[in-house]
Amino acid sequence: MFERRQAYPRVSEGVKISAAWLFHGAPRRIFGPMKLEDGSTLVANLTTTGRKTGKPRTVELRFIYHRGCFYASSSRVEGKHWCQNMLQNPAVEINANGERLACTAKRVTDEKLRQQILALRDSPPLLDRVVFEIKPSGVDSRLAHP
Repeated sequence: MFERRQAYPRVSEGVKISAAWLFHGAPRRIFGPMKLEDGSTLVANLTTTGRKTGKPRTVELRFIYHRGCFYASSSRVEGKHWCQNMLQNPAVEINANGERLACTAKRVTDEKLRQQILALRDSPPLLDRVVFEIKPSGVDSRLAHP
């Protein structure tokens, strides 16, 4: 009759498992420092832990690099699962060009810093956008903020 097909191929069938599934949440630096300058823009994958499922969730975002940290912004938190996931579980991972970096995320509450990041992003600084700081593990907090 009908042959039942599996929705996802088995690993034994030659399918590679995403590295994010293997290393997500590791509280350690996974690779050497990127050569980025303040104000650099980077498009990379952000992997969060699903607040309901506990499974890794990945989204491609545009980041601004500033003083040793990455910053991402969103028009709102409501309805944006990656934002809600970071608020629930701040352990995240950035993956760019095959390199992974374990980080800790938090919402930026300092209005001056928020406006500065939005200006670097070429967004109007008074625009009502939420900004998240994503700090690589091992970065000295004195270097991250003026």
